[in-house]
Amino acid sequence: MTQIKKCCESIVRSGFGILQIPEVMLGNYKQIVDGYSSISQATKAEFSFSQDTDGFFPFGAEYSGIEDQPDLCERFCYWPAHASKRIGFEFARSGFFAAVDIFEQQISTLAQELMDGICDEFGVAPLAPFRLASYVQVCVYGAQAVNIERRFAQDPHEDGHMLSFIKPTREGLVLVKGGSLEPVRLLENEIAVLAGSLLTELSDHAIPAAYHAVLAPQRPIARSSLIYFANPSPGQVLTSFFRRQAIDMSGAVNARHIRFGNQPIQLL
Repeated sequence: MTQIKKCCESIVRSGFGILQIPEVMLGNYKQIVDGYSSISQATKAEFSFSQDTDGFFPFGAEYSGIEDQPDLCERFCYWPAHASKRIGFEFARSGFFAAVDIFEQQISTLAQELMDGICDEFGVAPLAPFRLASYVQVCVYGAQAVNIERRFAQDPHEDGHMLSFIKPTREGLVLVKGGSLEPVRLLENEIAVLAGSLLTELSDHAIPAAYHAVLAPQRPIARSSLIYFANPSPGQVLTSFFRRQAIDMSGAVNARHIRFGNQPIQLL
């Protein structure tokens, strides 16, 4: 059994799976998470495009359910759909930006293959390529989070996407199962894959969305997480796996995106 098929079966069964990533992809991941700290505040302020949920966003700019209880991180978002609009910025020619661009190409290919496998598990046709509706996000949890009395640096939630690929630099990511928290432990070359609420809807609730959170640190410690959010192509008309009911995926994607404190997605 290939690792893709094994991961597909796990996601179909539980909403969670783990994939191994190749060495070259791991190298780009390390360049991104290691290189973030060298980016100046001036660059972050200049390369920020809130209307597109693209570029840099300051500490506490997004939330996971409660508006006045934001996520305790700053973030960088990269949408390939908006890349052509950024070519005039010096930062778009940096090594960090190039590593993010390459990683996005690698993870989007992996995500498409995985989604094709999930569709095959249900005996339905593959989805159209969804790369231009998907994006990479880097979350950086800083020392300031330690001084805030909260159990979670990111409150329990399910992602409003089809699939989320998450690779943190250290512990903190947990699956929330009833009243218990199950730590997600990954090897160096592994990435976690979580089903989002869109996949639950598409599968007529056969696939559970992975409810998860990030624990707040007990002491000052550097922690980052590189994430890929896979969304369906806005141009494809989708029907649910079993009931064969039409789903307004563009509207569903946007509604969930706004719920986390973001602006409406302009490309949908």
